Amino acid sequence: MAEIVEPGVLQTAKPKRKLRLKITDVIAFAVILAVIAVLVVTLHSKLQLKHDVSGAKVVSDKVIADIYRRDGMAVRSLGSSSFKSNYSAQQLTAQFKAIKVATSQMPKLDRQMVASGNKGRHVYFIYKYSTFKVPYYIRTALAQKNGVWQLITISGSVDESKLIIN
Repeated sequence: MAEIVEPGVLQTAKPKRKLRLKITDVIAFAVILAVIAVLVVTLHSKLQLKHDVSGAKVVSDKVIADIYRRDGMAVRSLGSSSFKSNYSAQQLTAQFKAIKVATSQMPKLDRQMVASGNKGRHVYFIYKYSTFKVPYYIRTALAQKNGVWQLITISGSVDESKLIIN
């Protein structure tokens, strides 16, 4: 349509542009959406892993504190059913007393490892006791069952490489 703006001047409406998408635009948009989706899934899994590891660490730290106090009953209470069937509170207390010299101070967390498999996710923590020139290491292994982290094994050695999970 034309419109008279002032006498002698006729202004016509500009034709509307049609939106045309090229195939390359559609492909580029799809690639960008795919990248965003991958990033969101990756971020979600990283946050879930961090949450899982922090939950397991709370239980592992309790185990280490109970070893320091030579409290086999408390450690056993944090264990899985198979752990409890393998160790009595008295056995654990006796083992903790046997390593009392090496574990006379609270350790520092040296390493953490996560392994996922058909039996679920397991989290391993290695603590380093530096009481002597030759350090002593304890590894705790935890698994989550019904939303609760449980101790499945405790291992100790002066050779850290024997405790590392590959």
